Amino acid sequence: MIVRTDAVVLRSFDYGETSRIVTLLTRQHGVIGAMAKGARRTKSTFGSTLQPSSYVQAVYYYKPGRGLQTLKETSHLRRFSALGTDLERVTLALRALEITRALLEEGEPHPLAMEALVRTLTFLDVADDRLGNALAWFQLKMAALLGFTPDLHREELDALPADGGVLMLETGAVRDEADGLRAYTASRAALRAFAVFARADLETAGRMHLPREVRTEVEGLVEAYLRVHTDDALPDRVRRVAGELGAGNEGP
Repeated sequence: MIVRTDAVVLRSFDYGETSRIVTLLTRQHGVIGAMAKGARRTKSTFGSTLQPSSYVQAVYYYKPGRGLQTLKETSHLRRFSALGTDLERVTLALRALEITRALLEEGEPHPLAMEALVRTLTFLDVADDRLGNALAWFQLKMAALLGFTPDLHREELDALPADGGVLMLETGAVRDEADGLRAYTASRAALRAFAVFARADLETAGRMHLPREVRTEVEGLVEAYLRVHTDDALPDRVRRVAGELGAGNEGP
């Protein structure tokens, strides 16, 4: 069966002398692996469309149960030209792709997850600042789509004492003190920001200004919450490599 659908390139690597193997998040079949034969040849029509984070229209031969589908052609639907301009943008984009691969099962359509990923990549491409807000929003959006939305209530957030409270990691509820084993202590500002990322749209979340120390707390809250609900399956390669590159650029 020949399929034509939009897709985001999650991963791409060389295979043999002339081909590439890509992992795509497609609207019709979810995450699939595909062989792009001849993609590395000089006159290949694939061009730059197989780079990770590319948003493309893909045409492929699909056979249920096959480990690798055959990619026939791709063309850009939107070029995220700014994503490769600095380390922060590319790190956040690749982190979103890495999380997507880890959380979604192959062969199962996830149109809402795909929409969330495209919106996140678009934000990272066009925003001038507060780029990290997009990744926090995306991670909690994925949590909601996979069935573990944080159990947040306005009255509990409003009742937080000045010195903060805890996020109950199994339920996502906010309390002024821990009532279980899995709890993450944070400031009131960080817990309220976590709630905004979990409940607001990306446009609203993207406008939120967070001091550096609060942003660090929120990142810890989001990661701890996802790790509990994914059996600690979140990969960390992109962030680790980015940290090494950043340290190398600082010089002696």
